[in-house]
Amino acid sequence: MKSSFDHITNSRLYRIGDAIGNVVIISALFLVFCLPVVTIGASLSALYYTVYRKYIKKSDSPSKDFMHSLKTNLKNGIIIHLIYTVYCALVGFNIYFAFNGFNGVKLPDWYMLVSFIPLLPVIFTLPFVYPLLARFNNGIKGTITNSLTLCMINFPKFLLIWLIAAVALAVSIVFPPAALVTPLAATYLCQMITEKAISAAVRVEKARDEKEAEANLTDDVDGEK
Repeated sequence: MKSSFDHITNSRLYRIGDAIGNVVIISALFLVFCLPVVTIGASLSALYYTVYRKYIKKSDSPSKDFMHSLKTNLKNGIIIHLIYTVYCALVGFNIYFAFNGFNGVKLPDWYMLVSFIPLLPVIFTLPFVYPLLARFNNGIKGTITNSLTLCMINFPKFLLIWLIAAVALAVSIVFPPAALVTPLAATYLCQMITEKAISAAVRVEKARDEKEAEANLTDDVDGEK
């Protein structure tokens, strides 16, 4: 009996079914915890963490990983999401007024272009915010500023993250059942960019710390002399 069960679990068909099941489960968890809206940020970080654990660290408990990350990053995820939501709402109103005027007052034509400039902080920070929130404990300010740094270092590669997200969203809108696949698929593709960038940044930081440690050790030795 055990031999038959092992034969089934080791079969190619079983592995394919298990892989598909994991994709659907992880994507479904993400969608369910996005429903309260305010938890979208925490759900995004949990999605990234789960995909990272599943496909890079080879974890066999995606549901457990998702809930662990969701609980850990719930507070900061909600705050970061609200910051971006409020900021984008203000920018949206600014763009609306630039094109339509305010209380019958028509703004200069050149301001239409200028009104899009406040979108740049969102464009240059959002791609790395939730991956960093999922992977590191840097606080809200540190997470956002580090995201900006990573985007600057990886310009224009980070724009691929926006493209992947846009394509995934478009596919999900055109064909709603695809939403059970696109969140994980998009996150998996984005990790190819984010993890390389994060790993490179970590190596640079470690090298810097080692240099500082060596310099401090040299100073201590000189002081003893």
